[in-house]
Parts: sequence; C-alpha cells; structure tokens
Amino acid sequence: MSDWLNDVIGNDLIAVYEDHHFTEDAILWLRERPRTFGELRAEEIDWLRWMAANIQDKDTLEKLSRDSDTDVRMWVACNPVTPRLVLEALAEDPTVFVRRGVAQNRSTPTHLLIRLNADPDLQVRALVLKNAVKNHAYPS
Repeated sequence: MSDWLNDVIGNDLIAVYEDHHFTEDAILWLRERPRTFGELRAEEIDWLRWMAANIQDKDTLEKLSRDSDTDVRMWVACNPVTPRLVLEALAEDPTVFVRRGVAQNRSTPTHLLIRLNADPDLQVRALVLKNAVKNHAYPS
C-alpha cells in the first residue's frame, strides 16, 4: 500500500465533500473518527475518483496520481489544476485512458501535447489536436 494512503483526511478536504452535497451518511462516516485515504479507498473507491476529478489541492492530486486504480489516475489527468510535473508523469502512463485524460486537459503544456501527438493510440492523437486547436497551440 502506498504511504500516502496512510495519511489522515483533514477537515479541509471533508469540507470540500460537504460543499458538494455528499450524502449525510458519507459525511458522518468521514467525521466519525479520523479516517485515512486508504480507509476511504476501501469504503468507496468512487469517492477517490470524484476527488481526483474535482479537488484543487495540488498535493492531493499528486498523491492520487500514483493510485493503482486506473480511473483515479485518469481523473487526475483530466483535472485542470493538476500540476505540470504530474501531467508529465501521467503522459507516460501505460494505460491509454490516463494518457487520453492528459491529452484532453486544457492545462496540458504544449510540449506534452507535442509528445502525445506521437502516441500510438489514435484517440490520444485526436484529443491532442482538439485540445491544441482550442488553445491555439498546434503540435508539430
């Protein structure tokens, strides 16, 4: 198990869940006692997936980018506040859906779009082109 999964979930992150109207039972479970990311992952992996897609805490996104669940990593790759270094690592992910997330992320730097434009997956390359056209940065 990754070390970060032993980290306790802070009140600041619980407040993010509350602001997004998670069920009362879910919030009570989080507030019942100090919970770790590992407990949250074991209880309901979709909570981590939601977190990866929606939070703005860059340290947590970096931790989530190392999760073994493909969907968690894919949502980190799609999150527009994911740090550049994390996107660089995810652009090399062996799972195509993660690379597709990086390719479509409007915050992906041009040099990564250029690299992903050579990806063997046609959908990755199509997402790079769509992203580049939106951002007026055409990969060569």
